[in-house]
Amino acid sequence: MATYTDGTPVPEDGKYHVDPANPMVKVRYLEPWYPPGVTEFFSGGNTARLGLLPDGTVLKYVRDREDRVALNSLNVEHSILSALGQHDRIVNYLGKHEHGILLQRALNGDICSYISKHEHDNISLQLRQKWMTQAAEALAFIHSKGVIHCDIHPNNFLLDEQLNVQLCDFAGSLFGSLDGGAMESTRFFLPRDWRDPPNIKTDLFAFGSVMYYIMTSREPYVDLSDDEATAKFERKEFPHVEGFKCGSVIKGCWTGDFRDAEDVLKAILEESLAEN
Repeated sequence: MATYTDGTPVPEDGKYHVDPANPMVKVRYLEPWYPPGVTEFFSGGNTARLGLLPDGTVLKYVRDREDRVALNSLNVEHSILSALGQHDRIVNYLGKHEHGILLQRALNGDICSYISKHEHDNISLQLRQKWMTQAAEALAFIHSKGVIHCDIHPNNFLLDEQLNVQLCDFAGSLFGSLDGGAMESTRFFLPRDWRDPPNIKTDLFAFGSVMYYIMTSREPYVDLSDDEATAKFERKEFPHVEGFKCGSVIKGCWTGDFRDAEDVLKAILEESLAEN
């Protein structure tokens, strides 16, 4: 089932419909298709899906093979992952496939799915701190290469067998003249005209919300409507983070105090060292 950003279903009429929460996105309902050889399917977005191949690799492919925007986004992801190369904090790219691109499987899923399967108190502070540090390393690395992710979110940070972080999903990212067209979801969105392109500051704002999620197992203002959460952000009213591990770093990302992700990483490490 195709859904809008807010989770409501798209009409099953085969026509394109504008996403109410993101006017830049149009989606339509499609009967699913299954690339040959895929043995298991993972969750995917409105434009792409993930399937497991017999050799254990993951195939990312577009839902609608006639969707030029989705095909372009997959080509953007190929170009960006190729340019980034191998890095411990980036999903391992294995190259092109006739139906999409190949990725190494992250055996522990993503941060969202991992946290949802575990009681909050059963995830140690040390592990949460590791995730924040490694996620900041990933962001600092891609920014150093000129890549703006555009959709920094806990479900785009994968966890490998050792629960180490790997950033993924560059299909919507910006890289030079390449533009995948993505934009952050509500609770990770720096208030601005939606026509303004994402940049380092918008990635950092979203990262503040990622850190908040890692520490609390909840998105900021999860109990409020999207409009109410947006209004809070516009008034620069943020959730309380006093007493949190790296609380000052989280707030600094939201308030725009950091110049770049490298500064965020340094602040996380400094706070860690100060408490040891």
